[in-house]
Amino acid sequence: MSKHYQGSAVTNTTDQHFIPEIWADGIYKYFERKSVFRGLVDDYSALFAGKGYGDVLHIPEMSLISASDKSAGADVSYDATATTETQLTVNKHKYVAKLFEDLTLIQSEADLVEKYSRMMGEALSRQVDADIWTELQSLEDSLNLADDDTLTAGKFEEALATLGEADIPYMDGECAMVVNPTLFADILNPSAGIAQYFIRNDAVGEGNRGLRSGLVGSLYGIDVYMSNTVDTANEGGAGANTISGAIFHKSAVAFASQQDVRVQSEYSIDALGTKVVADLLYGVKRIDDTDNKKGLKIRNA
Repeated sequence: MSKHYQGSAVTNTTDQHFIPEIWADGIYKYFERKSVFRGLVDDYSALFAGKGYGDVLHIPEMSLISASDKSAGADVSYDATATTETQLTVNKHKYVAKLFEDLTLIQSEADLVEKYSRMMGEALSRQVDADIWTELQSLEDSLNLADDDTLTAGKFEEALATLGEADIPYMDGECAMVVNPTLFADILNPSAGIAQYFIRNDAVGEGNRGLRSGLVGSLYGIDVYMSNTVDTANEGGAGANTISGAIFHKSAVAFASQQDVRVQSEYSIDALGTKVVADLLYGVKRIDDTDNKKGLKIRNA
């Protein structure tokens, strides 16, 4: 009895150009290159290194410590250490898979190795970014845009004040602002008054690096990224405010990969083709809460 392959196959009809090669390097390269959000949050993957068991990471949260006065002849007073913790569960196992038939392999050209490596790597990268963005949409504080949904200099300065009042060090290089293409276009619009404070990435010698990683410039010293993952989601359902971006410290969200991108392939005698699959095992968790605020979501009016 013959076995049936389930899923989409790249056939000689659907694709005229492909050449077989070692996939891992290409897929991993594009996974790393395409990601916007992963490099902007705390990455705890190293804590899983060498461990083949367990799926929960315990992340401690410590309150601020105040200095005390020392009086002559008086003993030092010791405060008990009080910490809380957030649990990050590694519960997301994502994969992309393709079947390449022999006829396609034989009649292919080399440039499609790059094409399919890119497609598979970017698919995993988009998924990780989407999961991190889902967490950022729940940040406790908000920056509310002007009535016409534009970001003015005054509104952004209000956001900086909110960050400062929450003891978020937004000038230490570990804060970022991620916006969707619509809000980014508004930032560049001179009529909003904030364009004069925006420094384009290509104006400071960053070249194409910023374009690949989503970095488009900086605003008041905070790096600004643009991402299509920020899809202006409705907050709380239809008719509610929409969210078009976020300003946050990297500690606002925790990410951990228990198994980084893994690429495997094998020949299928039933399909007369090569099967390639890439998968990733990870978890994400928002650390920001009412007692430990780490950023602001950007709300439309």
